[in-house]
Amino acid sequence: MKKLLVIVASLLLAVNAHAQFGVIAGITSSSSDMKTAIGEIQNITQYHAGITYKFGFGNFFAVQPSLIYNMKGAKLADMAGAGELDYKTGYLELPLQFQAGFGFGDVLRIYGLAEPFVGYAISNSVTVGEKATAQQTWENVKNKAEYGFSLGAGVELIKHVQLSVKYFWNLGTVYNADLAGAQKKAEGNANGIAASVAILF
Repeated sequence: MKKLLVIVASLLLAVNAHAQFGVIAGITSSSSDMKTAIGEIQNITQYHAGITYKFGFGNFFAVQPSLIYNMKGAKLADMAGAGELDYKTGYLELPLQFQAGFGFGDVLRIYGLAEPFVGYAISNSVTVGEKATAQQTWENVKNKAEYGFSLGAGVELIKHVQLSVKYFWNLGTVYNADLAGAQKKAEGNANGIAASVAILF
């Protein structure tokens, strides 16, 4: 029993020795398909920011949970001449990122990532037309709760700077924009691309 406790304590100490707290921020481009998301990322206004904590197991594997505020969006086509509807919804998200890759000493690590996430909407605004003022409303938000999955890749420099890109899928229906006169329903799941920079301490 004492040997088991010693082994468990040693493993915990080893994990703590490779644990790093950090901050993370970047851009989020939501759309229904990757091609559109890539095109819209040039004029992106959505963003994400928060804190992260990396548990590293050598250069090969790491687990990295985060707590972020993530702004996502969706659009409807012209509403009977009233202009395009633009939704922007801010989520408090808990992603749990699993990283696997290889490194070159302490200088560079390249990794792929898989990341389930859950979130809850805490803000929502709707803009009608390009020059209209955004209105705060919860109409046509079907679910405030969200969940999904991301796949992507990243690089880590000198064990303190991470650069990553991922494509995320919202697996539940977020928007329910069944409005009279709409030519096109909102992109219900707000899938898209996110690019992030993390600073680890």
